[in-house]
Amino acid sequence: MIDEEALRCLRKAGKAASQALKSIMCKVHEGMPLTEICEYVENYIRSMGCEPAFPCNISINHVAAHYTSYIGDQSVIPPRSLVKIDVGAHFNGFIADVAASIALSDDYEPLVHASEKALEAAINAIKPGVKISTLGSLIESTIKSFGFKPIRNLSGHMLKQYTLHGEKSIPNVATSSSVSLEVDEVYAIEPFATNGAGLVTDSSEAYIFRYLSPKKAKKFERELLATIWNRFRSLPFCDRWVRDIIPGETLPKLIELSHIGSLYGYHVLVERGRGLVAQSEHTVIVCEDGVEVITSF
Repeated sequence: MIDEEALRCLRKAGKAASQALKSIMCKVHEGMPLTEICEYVENYIRSMGCEPAFPCNISINHVAAHYTSYIGDQSVIPPRSLVKIDVGAHFNGFIADVAASIALSDDYEPLVHASEKALEAAINAIKPGVKISTLGSLIESTIKSFGFKPIRNLSGHMLKQYTLHGEKSIPNVATSSSVSLEVDEVYAIEPFATNGAGLVTDSSEAYIFRYLSPKKAKKFERELLATIWNRFRSLPFCDRWVRDIIPGETLPKLIELSHIGSLYGYHVLVERGRGLVAQSEHTVIVCEDGVEVITSF
């Protein structure tokens, strides 16, 4: 059972994440520096008394996930682009995750609408005992009804304290799984819709990292990793957040630590057919009588 303190923490994180996203959405414009967006969102979450659960993700056009601004990033919002902003907040490790798509061209509105309606359909079906395969089928059929494809190798995920991806996933397509939702479980539901191939693939870039193990690290690296663990536990972080403890070439050092298995690097995910991608996401708690959406705007 979720006790009252955990519920309070979840709701606090949900309010911080959703308000940060709502606040930035009306500010995004062509030519806006991505660093400005990331730092605005992350600082907004901190101003609400929470911490970012992961670096603000800004995924543009065919990029689906895992891009965040890095130290020295000069990237800006391109003209007529489709921008996904994915925001996470936590309070005492209890996480809320929310995302929305911003169409800077009317041409992309149907794709955004498809992901939003798929999210709505899934949330409306959530109750104890419903199978995750049922939710996947609803998401897939809703997106396809608008003439687009769901991204089959991305999924929603269970949230636990200090754990962004729990043992259960919510697929964006129909599956044969017999796993069901249970009371008091917390999930991030996130349909991705595309006019491309319906699959994502890893790019060579990685700007977000997560602590794994100090086993293969040198002595001075183990001290660094201990600081990273103390700050973030198993939650993702980026070079912008550790420049004080890794001065100079911060990103290359994080990449080096990922290569030896001390950190996990999240590669930027791109749509395999270079199709446009829209994303919508909310965090929900499965309740005895249905569902509570803790990231409602």
